[in-house]
Amino acid sequence: MEIKLHSGSLTLELNVPDETVVHGSESTERRRDILSDALQHPLELPALHECVVPGDRVVLVLDPATPNPVNAVVQVWEQFQSAGGLELDATLLLPPDIHGDDWKAFLDELPVHFRNQVAVHIYDPAIEDQRRYLASSAAGERVYLSHYLTDADLVVSIGVISFDVLFGVQGTNSAIYPTFSEAPAVLATRKAANLSQTPDDKRPLRELVDEIGWLLGTQFCVQMIPTAKSTDQSVLCGAPDAVMKVGREILDADFRITIDEEFDMAIVTLQQQTLDGWKQFGAALASAKRLVGEDGRIAVIAELPDAFRAGLDLLRRGTEPAAVTKLLERQPTEDAIETLQVIDAIEHARVYLLSNLDASVVEDLGMLPLANQVELQRLTDSAETLIVVHDANYIWSTVAQNASFAE
Repeated sequence: MEIKLHSGSLTLELNVPDETVVHGSESTERRRDILSDALQHPLELPALHECVVPGDRVVLVLDPATPNPVNAVVQVWEQFQSAGGLELDATLLLPPDIHGDDWKAFLDELPVHFRNQVAVHIYDPAIEDQRRYLASSAAGERVYLSHYLTDADLVVSIGVISFDVLFGVQGTNSAIYPTFSEAPAVLATRKAANLSQTPDDKRPLRELVDEIGWLLGTQFCVQMIPTAKSTDQSVLCGAPDAVMKVGREILDADFRITIDEEFDMAIVTLQQQTLDGWKQFGAALASAKRLVGEDGRIAVIAELPDAFRAGLDLLRRGTEPAAVTKLLERQPTEDAIETLQVIDAIEHARVYLLSNLDASVVEDLGMLPLANQVELQRLTDSAETLIVVHDANYIWSTVAQNASFAE
């Protein structure tokens, strides 16, 4: 059978055996009105424009993992304006830019009317006067957050609900903490990362961020779930607890892959319409690694940023993976988790990458470059057993006896 594979501007077709296991949808179409509908019918809260009065301080918090982030923030703002153009003191709060250019490409895409009406602030955890004391957690931890958050009348967190190394499941309050807290809190979180944990393991960090969300007060969540069983992008809006409850149910139904035995080869694609492409790449590799046996093969189709942070740059410059791992365990960088996920994958399987990057860069990262569709087809033809997973950065895969694959 013929399948189509997409990542950003990369599109290709592949012939695979009829018995190939395929998870997810090949469609890249997304309905614009689905977000608007969700904003008008939130869970356990009034419609977004009914949550404010003229003069309120509104803060839009954007998680870089949000699919189609420009569309998301603009539609949220337009929902406020749909009620007759309420006069609001509005700020778009962004985390530090891991690529080092202050989100220039993203901000340049925002329409003029948005930039004229909404201030933009890029948070810097190194600047102490950007923070305020919020409260102490139940465990006695003093919590500091950006003053834009502590001073707001309404916080709107815009993000994605998906499986995550740190939180088990990211979304809602995880967009706020530790990103907009103190640098030591961010560092402590990175050091706590454990690649062997599953989404079902107890996560004290997840409990802490939800407690902080409660302490912060009035919030409205806008959370995307790019669904594996539909051509639409699911959106959940409303109160954080209600949104997370429904979001977890969707993840369990649509995004868990359980297989009886490992495959010889996995082909995975990466949805690339986010601001944190390398993080999504690491998540896709981690999912693929759990699908193939030792010395198996993983082929990734991914449009990726050409900028590297410190962790991946160590690999690219020839530092041995074992040495990089030790360095990151002692002093984790901003991209420590995705770097460790890359190392974990290349030590387990042969990883091939069809991307927009130069072949030499791919090789420097410890992977084998694929130049085009023909080379991928040749590799595919040699596979004994094959699984194809669209948007693998959103799924959680496990091997279990007597389990069936979720079609």
